[in-house]
Amino acid sequence: MMNLERAWRWQFLGFESAAEGRPVQVWFDALPEEPDRYEITDLLDFLQKTHNRLWPKEVFDPLIGAGGISEIRIPNLRCFRGGKVKIITYRIYGFFGPKEYGQHCYTFLHGNQKDVKNDTIGKQIAKGRLDELTGGFAGIYKFEFQRGPDSTAAERPRRP
Repeated sequence: MMNLERAWRWQFLGFESAAEGRPVQVWFDALPEEPDRYEITDLLDFLQKTHNRLWPKEVFDPLIGAGGISEIRIPNLRCFRGGKVKIITYRIYGFFGPKEYGQHCYTFLHGNQKDVKNDTIGKQIAKGRLDELTGGFAGIYKFEFQRGPDSTAAERPRRP
């Protein structure tokens, strides 16, 4: 019997456009490594391996009625910044797809630090980027969790 974990894992993709480059990659790469990027990567690694059930509601919201986008909820981080302990809340908005990449992919459309209870602006940005993708005005790429010396995250891609 084949091990299910070897059969497939969720693939994470990112939005890219000629106008914006790779905005979620740029946002992610600019986060402090400890604990921010570490915690986000740890959560996404857990979700990537979740094969036999829905993603837990504590860390995923399908955002019913939001035009096809959903959100990954990174648990609040307690960080020491500016001489004070701060609670930081991050969200990554995205969608399941595109279908031509298989049925086990999730595309990041927008990532941000959430400072309000209902992040309507972040959701609007994500929905606008989804519309660009479905309209053929933007593309996707395999999201990079490790920054390297040859990282192309800030480069502007060619028009799809």
